[in-house]
Amino acid sequence: MKSIPAHFKIFFTTRLLVFAILILPLVSIGQQEPQFTLNQFNHLTVNPGYAGLREAICITGIVRQQWIGMNDEDGNHVAPETFVINADAPIRLLHGGISAVVMQDKIGYFKDVYVKIGYSYNKSLTSGELGIGFNVGFLNKSLDFSKLKPVETDPLLSGAQESTMFTDVSFGIFYLQPAGLYFGLSSTQILEGARELGKGAYEYDLTRHYYGTVGYQLSFIRNPAYVFTPSLFVKYDGNTIQADINGMIEYNRKIWGGLSYRFQETAAAMIGLYIKDLSIGYAYDIPLSQIGGSGSHEVMLRYCFQLELEKSKKSFRNTRFL
Repeated sequence: MKSIPAHFKIFFTTRLLVFAILILPLVSIGQQEPQFTLNQFNHLTVNPGYAGLREAICITGIVRQQWIGMNDEDGNHVAPETFVINADAPIRLLHGGISAVVMQDKIGYFKDVYVKIGYSYNKSLTSGELGIGFNVGFLNKSLDFSKLKPVETDPLLSGAQESTMFTDVSFGIFYLQPAGLYFGLSSTQILEGARELGKGAYEYDLTRHYYGTVGYQLSFIRNPAYVFTPSLFVKYDGNTIQADINGMIEYNRKIWGGLSYRFQETAAAMIGLYIKDLSIGYAYDIPLSQIGGSGSHEVMLRYCFQLELEKSKKSFRNTRFL
């Protein structure tokens, strides 16, 4: 099958980036699921179709501490704190890949713990690989009522930590080309479950989320050691849209750096390096609104190792980045 011409891929990516800029006035924050700045390294967390697309087993960990310095009157840190560990591997007997995600998100006196197990069916398409996947997830949501201080005494708002469990599913498609083009669409919390916390004191309803991403690696003709990757990441929960526009440049597959902009919320600087099969990344978010404290920190570690069972006709240019 014929591959997609390079000029078409550049045109396609550019049009999507322009579209993102046009819709930025509609962007705002407020989604339930945690956000990350290093989204280029975190496809698997929000899109199960990404599993197994690389000919490698990869394990990725990201830790994010948001809005440093935001505390309550007792000195408790109430700003979001998140960590995620995800892993995926191609399984040829299953004609696809499997994945696992473990994530914890804390904000205020709430704590969410996610566990997701997924499968993706992979198929060669033109010069790339298409993944169509789903996962089954379990979410434990808890609220520490002992730290609440209502204006008037209310037995419903007193007591210890209460928790409840949700079961949900996610679905996604992801397309990845060795030349550097990628795009994905996915949806999480599809079942939109509802549960009560603390004897009916609080009802929590899951909201369906939608994600879209696109990016393309551009090599400099005069100096191919440099690779520039513009990308877009969009999240929508049925009410609000949040979009990240990113630009990253990599040198000789050893070091990289970049900038990210999230409309009316943050601008971020990113930097990282590759050490053999290990990838290390760091991002610092600069708040652009009054809510943001002293900024946000994010650290990423990824380890990938190639499978040696059988050589494939395709070889992806950089499994560590995508």
